[in-house]
Amino acid sequence: MEDRTAAPDTIATRRLTGYRVTAGYLGYLLEVDRDIRIAQWLSGDVQSPEQSRARLGRWVRMWEETGKGFWIFQDSDRCIVGHGGLFDSPREAGEVEVGYVIKPAHWRRGLATEITMAALKVGFESLDLQRIIAIAQPTNTASRRVMEKCGMIFESENLSSNGLASVRYAIDKEMWHS
Repeated sequence: MEDRTAAPDTIATRRLTGYRVTAGYLGYLLEVDRDIRIAQWLSGDVQSPEQSRARLGRWVRMWEETGKGFWIFQDSDRCIVGHGGLFDSPREAGEVEVGYVIKPAHWRRGLATEITMAALKVGFESLDLQRIIAIAQPTNTASRRVMEKCGMIFESENLSSNGLASVRYAIDKEMWHS
């Protein structure tokens, strides 16, 4: 029997196709996790191969346990440009978060916005979520701009227990228009 609360395994945007993450995407995750240009906005430091493997395992389990997760996005040439998706926020209890990463070779082309809009559409139209948040570093102006282009509204700036600042944006279902 199909679980109607699960996100689809494949989603399409105007220029990209997203495929549910599987263990077969380890090479992609190893690549992005060792790129400091990406890491500076996520963990702050490059990840070891062991950390990448562990994270991929968590991503695969996330799909199995929650029916949400990341899709790996490819362009029409089957080149992986990044990932994005929906997940239960580890930072904000009870919230569903949208997240995205674009490989630097594909920055400044609107792909993060395209991926985020597709994820929001799945969240509101397929999963019937009422609210979705996004978190970024205050200085990550590119990511903040993606959130704003997708209709998300700035809510707050927060300090985590380790003293790192973040900003939270959110969008409610009634504000959503695809």
